[in-house]
Amino acid sequence: MSGIGGTLNIASWSLYSSQLALEVISHNIANANTPGYSRQSLQIEPNVPLNVGPGQIGTGVTATEVTRQYDAFINEQITQKISQYNYWGAQKNAMEEIETIFNESDGYGVNQMMAEFWNAWSDLSNNPDGIPEREALLAKSENLVQLLGDMDYNLREYQRHLDNNIQGSVGQINTVITQIAELNKQISSVEIDGMINANDLRDKRELLLEELSTYMDISYYEEEQSGQVMVYILGGTPLVLGKDSYSLAIERDTATGLANVLWEDSSGRTVDITDKLQGGKLAGWVNVRDTKIGSYLDSMNTLAGELVWQVNSLHAQGVGLESVESMVGTVQVSGLTDDLSTDFMFSDRFSAGGSFDLVVYDDATGDASRSTITLAAGATTVGDLVDAINAVGNMNAEIDAEGHVRIYSDTGYSFAVNPDETAESNNALAILGVNTFFSWSEQVGQPATALTETLDINAAIEANSALIAAGYLDSANQVAPGSNDVALAVYALQDQVITDFGGSTIDTTMDSFYSSFIAEVGVDVQNANLNEKFNDTLLAQYTQRKESVTGVNLDEEMANILKYQHLYQAAAKLITIADEMMESLLSIK
Repeated sequence: MSGIGGTLNIASWSLYSSQLALEVISHNIANANTPGYSRQSLQIEPNVPLNVGPGQIGTGVTATEVTRQYDAFINEQITQKISQYNYWGAQKNAMEEIETIFNESDGYGVNQMMAEFWNAWSDLSNNPDGIPEREALLAKSENLVQLLGDMDYNLREYQRHLDNNIQGSVGQINTVITQIAELNKQISSVEIDGMINANDLRDKRELLLEELSTYMDISYYEEEQSGQVMVYILGGTPLVLGKDSYSLAIERDTATGLANVLWEDSSGRTVDITDKLQGGKLAGWVNVRDTKIGSYLDSMNTLAGELVWQVNSLHAQGVGLESVESMVGTVQVSGLTDDLSTDFMFSDRFSAGGSFDLVVYDDATGDASRSTITLAAGATTVGDLVDAINAVGNMNAEIDAEGHVRIYSDTGYSFAVNPDETAESNNALAILGVNTFFSWSEQVGQPATALTETLDINAAIEANSALIAAGYLDSANQVAPGSNDVALAVYALQDQVITDFGGSTIDTTMDSFYSSFIAEVGVDVQNANLNEKFNDTLLAQYTQRKESVTGVNLDEEMANILKYQHLYQAAAKLITIADEMMESLLSIK
């Protein structure tokens, strides 16, 4: 249409497009602070022209579609950086909590407690018969044991806290996955290529992808024809395929009691992906829960194991202030066939062919009779030890009603343990917890618990400090006043380099091992902090770049308002003029 009618038509299209543009601008302004919102703009094109006498005459303007400002590359980088930032952020927060458990700065850490423990043995060596020194040693030992137990408990408690976080996040992840698939469905049903774009739905989906990346390291791409996104983890394991979604599940590990993360398909088939997770809070929590805390607990138990063994192996063959009528082990055996060389926590310390001495005293005469308890090659069971002790006159050995090895003398007799000066010890007594300084919970045939969970002072010694073995018998097989051989040997452990410490290939002292372990924790804390800050900086840079593309600039929107306001006014004026022209035409007579 040309002429005055064409002018009116052009003006009306201009009014309409200006009105639409103002509506889009209003939408931008209203959502300037809406998370995830991408600035929208109205795309306008010239209308199809008319071929008339002079040539083509334009027919005005048409609004074609509303588009969103979007950069696929930047958005993909954002999700990757969010994933890495949250991975290290989760570790940073966790490691800072763990650092407080190993706090050595207030003078009450393990280093201080161990120093006091060694010094208490030194004090006892200076006065081995002194009851105050013995009581002080018990107090310092209980402080050390309590601290080790508290650290073990706090580590395991925080491990359970992280486990709860992991379990809770799986439900949130599944919700996000389902929502992405649902948005895929809505977007594909709404959009018409080149005409209708589901901009707000796409923004919402993009926000969900970012939320998902806080938990996991994801990759995704948009299918061009349908507009749906396909989301994957682990380089190819699908989470969302168009309208279909997959889920994660939790399964309790019977060995550790902790949760494993499973990927589950629609048929119910599951795959354990716990150890394969990369990026996001979920992988960060798993890494700290399993790798970091697991390693710290192992180191704590290695230290406790060496401390217990080194002290107990000396103490088990020493003597207190007097001979005794009975000794009861702390380890619970299942029967006489239990093998000392394989079935116990400290079986690797068993020395086949080794021996120790039992000295039996006649309470009436004071006579002492010394016998050597030797376990010959192949004699490695609890029953072999019991038989060897029962072969000694006026001595007995058995498994009591609670499953502990009990060694006792006949009525009117007492006994003491002493090293065999001609051979090394077989360590049978220390393995069974007989005449030891430290005790722990162990039951043959049952899953072994961590040493630091049940470490304690031998109950018999706690009840009677006179049983603390500070020395050995003298050459006359008597309990010699002032004997301090054991106390000196235990004190010397502070500076003793232990070969293959805790079964490793490291040669170190107990104090040095713990100091190295604490330094390792410090390095892990610092590493998490540095990586969190580095990835935070990268994320901020990409976020700024994204904001420059998708963000709403209110100054720019205000300028556009003025532009389209004037355009609207001009179009309205054009209609007024055309109307006046039409009236002039109709008024001609």
